[in-house]
Amino acid sequence: MIMGKFDKIPFYEPGKPPRTDLLATIDFRDEIEQTWGKKWGAQSQLGKLRMALVSRPTENELCEEAREDPVHFLLPEGLPDLNVMKKQHDALVKVLKNHGVEVHYLEPPEKAYGPYSRMRMLWATASAFVINGGAIIPRYGLAPWRRGPEVLLTKKLVELGCPILYTIHGKGVLELGGNGIWLDPRHLLIGIGPSGNLDAVEQVKGVFHRAGVEEIHLAYFTKAIHLDLVFGLADAWLGVVDKRHLNHETIVYLTRKGIKLLEVPPEECENSGCNLLALEPGKVIIPAGCPVTTERLRKEGVTVIELEMSEFVKTGGAAHCAVAELIRDPGPFLPEK
Repeated sequence: MIMGKFDKIPFYEPGKPPRTDLLATIDFRDEIEQTWGKKWGAQSQLGKLRMALVSRPTENELCEEAREDPVHFLLPEGLPDLNVMKKQHDALVKVLKNHGVEVHYLEPPEKAYGPYSRMRMLWATASAFVINGGAIIPRYGLAPWRRGPEVLLTKKLVELGCPILYTIHGKGVLELGGNGIWLDPRHLLIGIGPSGNLDAVEQVKGVFHRAGVEEIHLAYFTKAIHLDLVFGLADAWLGVVDKRHLNHETIVYLTRKGIKLLEVPPEECENSGCNLLALEPGKVIIPAGCPVTTERLRKEGVTVIELEMSEFVKTGGAAHCAVAELIRDPGPFLPEK
């Protein structure tokens, strides 16, 4: 059948004005691929990863301020070995590409300054958080030197053609890449801690609702920077957890949702053992040096790819922090209770 000139125009009636009343019933998400070029959205922790944004470590990680006061810059073990860090990052990207992920680079300035000082942790792109339809831009709260990357992320996402749905503002603080963990496309955990507050959650509730989120559970955690350092999802429905630093109500909530929780030993938690990145259901990247967690996952049928990430762990994270998930398949849904 040959399409006519007007066949794509919704509610078209020859010789009549456009039906603006009916046009208003079409959801933004139904038009996103035609308008923005891609079906932007990574509203899943487990669906196959299709497109990602990364940032190869730069000299910003070794800035003068961090050299003079490593404790303030949260580097109690000292500065990372940048050459090793770059090699480890290259190995991570190689795994992504080998699994069919389209990879884009942030490419920050050689000397990247925020409002207060030179920035570090620019390798941690996960806070470019893309839900169904577009991105929510973070406002960082961990430290003054973490303020500023949101500008770099916004510019890159716009360059790629990804819509910006919302930018955290006012006194809201929320780094959703580390503090937003999907149980499925309709259920979301949001971590409340040093990098996430209630003001910001109130700001984005409506945005999530329009994207199809039915339930948001607030997860309170201690010690860690982000929720993904104490909880991660590896398969349907299988998670890894550090119960010492995740509130009891969240443990109960996850259990009621039917998620089996594998405990990560304390020393492996310090090695970012919970900070795993799923490439697809049942296949994850985990930092090398977590033998107990790795063995427990493999006994559950999970394929585990171990990568050396020592220099990233030293600076505050691992694979999940280092990858912004821009497009994922929907992934499995929680069973109805």
